[in-house]
Amino acid sequence: MVVIAYLALCIIWGTTYLVIKVALEGFPPFMLGAVRYAISGVVFLPFLLKNRTALPKSKSQWGFLALTGVLMLAGGNGLVNFAEQYMDSGLTALTVATSPTWAAILGALFFPSTEKLDKFSLLGILLATAGIYVLHHNNLNVSGSQWPGIVAALVCPILWTLGSLGVRRHGKGLAPTTVSAIQMLAGAAAFIVISLSIGESWDIHPSAKAIGAMAYLIVLGSIIAMTAYAYLLSKIPAAKANTYTLVNPLIALASGAIILGEPITPEVIPATILIIAGLVILYVMRNRGTMTAAKNK
Repeated sequence: MVVIAYLALCIIWGTTYLVIKVALEGFPPFMLGAVRYAISGVVFLPFLLKNRTALPKSKSQWGFLALTGVLMLAGGNGLVNFAEQYMDSGLTALTVATSPTWAAILGALFFPSTEKLDKFSLLGILLATAGIYVLHHNNLNVSGSQWPGIVAALVCPILWTLGSLGVRRHGKGLAPTTVSAIQMLAGAAAFIVISLSIGESWDIHPSAKAIGAMAYLIVLGSIIAMTAYAYLLSKIPAAKANTYTLVNPLIALASGAIILGEPITPEVIPATILIIAGLVILYVMRNRGTMTAAKNK
């Protein structure tokens, strides 16, 4: 079951970038997130009510977990939706894949006693950053049509990482499904506020294809994938479970090229090699640091 759950996580979350691109044909980006996470959050609501003794213990913990949902979903995922209005799904996935670099940088700032940036981690960050430059250097002029999407895709992993660090600090002792339910409901509320604030029209008539893509994001992208991720975290170390982040951009690039006909331009291959190499180095060093800290306890 562990192998099945891991493969499902890689395939589902690797293809969500493609599916988001299809869903955007019928839904505005922030409305898309509002509907997706409102329905998903309601589905996860029974996990909150099933065991009330496992709920957050204080108002501040409730508030901080809700804030992580706003940062990770309305901020992180919302900016992915926004970015894909301007960029191919595969390029968006490859750019967003730099989350571990921000996890290393911000982790060292927020948890300096347990997470430090050694020379190999800095090398990993440098390689991933170089990969991002190679990927986007032709579109960095102000008049380029992709730059709003590039900016959104670069900010997205920062917000996601901040939310993840918040979960580490304020989600201790809570089941992953409980945290997910709180995050989804809070994220959906933030999506609605953002959507209405920027004037997105809710008077829409999406095609059957866009509705199918929305259903995929809700059922597979949120409910099944989150359940698989929670199952993995209960069976294997988080460091191993999170290696899906190394696979996702490759699946996203391949699925975007095969299904949507997105071009694999000359800079994509070297950029992918640089980014994945940087992420592998970061993964190895962070995993080694975790094992060392555990031995020292």
